[in-house]
Amino acid sequence: MNKFVQLRTRGVALKTAIAASIVAASAGANAALPAWASDFSTDVGTAITDTAAAVGPLVIASLVAVIIIKLIKRFANKI
Repeated sequence: MNKFVQLRTRGVALKTAIAASIVAASAGANAALPAWASDFSTDVGTAITDTAAAVGPLVIASLVAVIIIKLIKRFANKI
C-alpha cells in the first residue's frame, strides 16, 4: 500500500471515531419536551393539515387548467 492510501484510511477511521463519539455523547442529551412545546408542534401540524386541505383543490384545478390550455393551443395550431 502506498503512503497516501494509508493516510487516507487513517483519516477516515479518525473521522468515523469522532462521529461515533459525538453521537454517543449526545444520546444522553435527549429530554422530554415541555407541554407548551409539544402543544405547539401539534398546533403547527394541525395548521399544516388544514392549509393543505384548503389549498390542495386549488392547486389541482390550476394544473388541470394549464394542461387543458396547452392541449387547446396544440390542437388549435393543427387546424
